[in-house]
Amino acid sequence: MVTSERQKSGGVDKSLVRLAVMGIFIVAGFVALFSRLWFLQVLASEEYRTLAKENRVRFVHSEPPRGRILDRNGVVLVDNRTSYAVTVDRQVLERPRQKRRVLRRISELTGTKLSDIKRDLVDTTVSPYKPVVVATDVPNRARYQILENKEDFPGVDIAKVPVRDYPQGKMAAHLLGYVGEISENQLKSEHFKGVKPAYAPGDIVGKGGLEFTYDRWLRGSPEIQKVVVDSGGDVIGTRLKEQEQPGHDLVLSLDVNVQKAAEEALAAGIETGEGVGGAVTVMDPKTGGIVAMASWPTYDPAILADGITTKEFKTLNDPEQPAFFNRALQGERSPGSTFKVVTAGAALANDVVGPYDTIECPGSAVYPPSGVPGSVTFNNWTSTYNGFIGFPKSLEISCDTFYYELGWRMETAFGPPESAGGDGSERFQRYMRTAGFGHDTGIDLPNEAAGRVPDQEWLNEYCDAVECINDDWLPGYTVNMSIGQGDLVTTPLQMAVTYAALANGGKVLEPRVGDHLVRDSEDGKNETALDIETAVAAALPLDDTEMTVINQGLQDVLTGPEGTARGAFSGFPLDRFPLSGKTGTAEIGNTDDNDAWFVGVGPTTDPQYVISVYIEKTFGHGGEIAAPVARQVWEAIFDIDEQTDIQVGQDSSG
Repeated sequence: MVTSERQKSGGVDKSLVRLAVMGIFIVAGFVALFSRLWFLQVLASEEYRTLAKENRVRFVHSEPPRGRILDRNGVVLVDNRTSYAVTVDRQVLERPRQKRRVLRRISELTGTKLSDIKRDLVDTTVSPYKPVVVATDVPNRARYQILENKEDFPGVDIAKVPVRDYPQGKMAAHLLGYVGEISENQLKSEHFKGVKPAYAPGDIVGKGGLEFTYDRWLRGSPEIQKVVVDSGGDVIGTRLKEQEQPGHDLVLSLDVNVQKAAEEALAAGIETGEGVGGAVTVMDPKTGGIVAMASWPTYDPAILADGITTKEFKTLNDPEQPAFFNRALQGERSPGSTFKVVTAGAALANDVVGPYDTIECPGSAVYPPSGVPGSVTFNNWTSTYNGFIGFPKSLEISCDTFYYELGWRMETAFGPPESAGGDGSERFQRYMRTAGFGHDTGIDLPNEAAGRVPDQEWLNEYCDAVECINDDWLPGYTVNMSIGQGDLVTTPLQMAVTYAALANGGKVLEPRVGDHLVRDSEDGKNETALDIETAVAAALPLDDTEMTVINQGLQDVLTGPEGTARGAFSGFPLDRFPLSGKTGTAEIGNTDDNDAWFVGVGPTTDPQYVISVYIEKTFGHGGEIAAPVARQVWEAIFDIDEQTDIQVGQDSSG
């Protein structure tokens, strides 16, 4: 009774308060709900309408026929063939027991490993709405059995797919490269960005060589189907969005006849010299076009055309003898005496010697001069004393002490001040980089090695990594480097580029393999879609007289009475096909093995070819092992039918 009276006299009823609070929350909830609905249906309606469509629509890309790759004369190096493949629709084949049974049948019929089929089916780079290829080159018996017993193979079909074909077999495998399904890393890489139509998971792309470099032109435009799916992900309709367009044909500067000769000569040279590998590069010094490029060991690109197992890939990529390794542009080795033309050019360009000056050629020399602490004796390759000689003779007989002296003079003038009192400008190294060393050449092939031009900066970085006792650049480093030894490393391609510059008047060209791209026009005729131009990377700072004395010495290497390649070219018709070149022998540590080199130019009256030869870890010298390889290639180029037995002379230095 007391409570009732209190309420009547103005007290607050708690139940009414609770109802009021609840009402406020209910009103607020409705306000929030209606605000959200208004936002979704009015303000954001267009955005969500687009997202809804994207959730229902998928685009499936076909694999268009890739463009062919041809040599300069129209000989087909890479083509396409039709392969019958087994495909599996993952949307249909979902039930585990059924899936295991069907996949086992496919494996038994096609001879494909069950593990490989399962691996392909879980590949996330392939669109879930695109049938997965699990076996290629399917035998007729297997095809007919699958097609005639569809009820036993739900979700399985036979499709025609384009597969790369190689009419010339293994020829130029390192140049051509191979193809495969695009990886997740490739989808993210700059090389595959900005291309229309955009790359998609499951696309076949170039994985190496020219296939990689020119992929955007070779691939063509795929057929694009617009696939509509329901909320469960099942396909409910398709529509053709874009027609398929074949890729462009790529025409090369390569000549299959010269390529064949280079590969055969290289294999013979490696066998003769008991080497572990090697490379031959043939380059046009006027255009920079690569006429041939051989590397050994090699591989058959056909085995990669329709997929390769991890085990097979590891076998080809054996660290001891990697088949995918293109020694012509990736093999970083000391070039030996073939590098002497670079030392000569640097000395002439920097006025440490004149073109007609003579320098003594003793059996040994001491640097720094005798009596100075730290002096080292540097031996010539022969103990014979040759007196004072000029540039032509120094190259003819490959006098090491002549070039030691040039290296010493450049070191004392331009080396680090702490070493021999130079001005620190390192002009020798600067000339090397101008001549094409210490950086990639710009060739239209991937994964080119840069080589190494040692200098004080490099030495500092090296010593930071390995904790050298002394990180000062010593004079002996430059002296040793002057004959292509020490920490200097180059590639066979770089050597071809610098000799081409001497042959063409000083232009350091960016080499190229591709010449132009061709497409089918509307009237059915081929038309050039793109000319691949040669770029001039630099110019040698030499005048005509300076280049003349160097080139004269290179001719004397083959024709002079003491030429280090005279024996290798004995009987060759040099009167009709005048050639020049330089032998090189790079010692490998404290072993009995050498890297044998030869770089040649011809015809000297109108240079059209530069041939760079390198044989790795052989028992012989450049004149014995590498020069005969070049001779064999020259014989093929000039179509010399009657070949003379090669009689190697006694003077095989270099």
